[in-house]
Amino acid sequence: MVEFGSDFRAKYFSQVPKDIVPVNHGAFGLTPSLVQDYLNKVTNSQEKYPDEFYLIESKKIYIEQLKALGEFLNVDYHNLALLVNGSTAINCVLRSIPWDFENDKVLFTSVTYGACAKSVKFLHEAHGLQYDIVDLQYPIEDKDVIAKVESYLSQGNYRLCMFDLVASMPAVKLPYEELIKLCKKYNTWSLIDGGHGVGLVDMNFIQDLEPDFLTSNLYKWLSVPKSCAFLYVNPKHHKLIQTFPISWSYDLNAKENSQVENPNLLIDKFWYFGTVNYGARLCIKKALEFRQECCGGEEKIREYRTNLQKQAIDLVLKEFGPDAKLLQNSTNSLEIPGMFNVSFPKTAKYADLIEHLADSYFAYRTFKGKCEPLMVTETKKFAPFVAHNKELWVRFSVTLYNVASDYAVAAKSVKETIQKCLDEELEVNATY
Repeated sequence: MVEFGSDFRAKYFSQVPKDIVPVNHGAFGLTPSLVQDYLNKVTNSQEKYPDEFYLIESKKIYIEQLKALGEFLNVDYHNLALLVNGSTAINCVLRSIPWDFENDKVLFTSVTYGACAKSVKFLHEAHGLQYDIVDLQYPIEDKDVIAKVESYLSQGNYRLCMFDLVASMPAVKLPYEELIKLCKKYNTWSLIDGGHGVGLVDMNFIQDLEPDFLTSNLYKWLSVPKSCAFLYVNPKHHKLIQTFPISWSYDLNAKENSQVENPNLLIDKFWYFGTVNYGARLCIKKALEFRQECCGGEEKIREYRTNLQKQAIDLVLKEFGPDAKLLQNSTNSLEIPGMFNVSFPKTAKYADLIEHLADSYFAYRTFKGKCEPLMVTETKKFAPFVAHNKELWVRFSVTLYNVASDYAVAAKSVKETIQKCLDEELEVNATY
């Protein structure tokens, strides 16, 4: 078995040019070459005889993939559906619920993934759906997150509560098990966005806690090609949920069928929703084989990420300097093996400007738009950052093709790029 790190990158991720230092795996994932080769094979098979593939073979292969994923998750595969990404899955749920727009309310947090939050805001602007946002400023203790959410749910007027397993920016783990229990306590449906979920955290809680809806991308941390995600639907909602966009399977919910219990209802709805390339979702078994046979299984993967992350944090903090800090709370519950956040040094020179970026979303987006192209195209050492709670938090990802030196090199480059852009901003506007 090839050792993780440089040799692993050379064998299974050789498509990445050598001059790139990849420390942003969490954003888009990276497909192992042997899984990518299998994807190409599956895609070619669709084109050889499309009639046979779409009309005969596709559903059988879809069920095979669902069964493999269900076994991996310890979840009944009849409660799973495959989609292109988590944002699509979130919209499946939001667009399927028969809202009472005058009375129903949705609750989500200030660190909810932007695309999902905007989906709720769209329903508000288009149809009047009401919502509230729980303000979470990190670092924060889990008990305080739970208390803040409960202070809203206890009012008793929320139909749905949407929250992350692991927030994207900054990358922090939420106390999702306790939040699921809170939703049950207050008779509120739970919708969990696990964009960063399967392959990163243990998902056994799904079977134990049975949330209403949960989605997780498979292409970020489970080695499946882009783009593929799963949606877990509690059995009591199978008849409710629809594809997004609405497609041929909608009639399966016709009134004349409403009394017929169909254990395969989600399969019948989601195995086909139009003529698209279904290749990625037909590679789940191959990706799981890769993780077992080439990586040694999930425990080996987590062990390597955990150990490397400890080294990476020290190297980034050293490179950023004494004014930098790790985003963590007193119980060390925010960090997950795979992603961590370090603050850009907020020295006296930059303090006012950084706080302005945290207070003004427009200023932050403008600044971000200047920095990111320099990292991506010039230095080729890219780590995303977010202005949050009066700091600039830089997120680093840790995975199997990384080595410790990646973080020293990337941190030095990222710091220099952000500093350069901050200096340019100060020159333009001397009021900071």
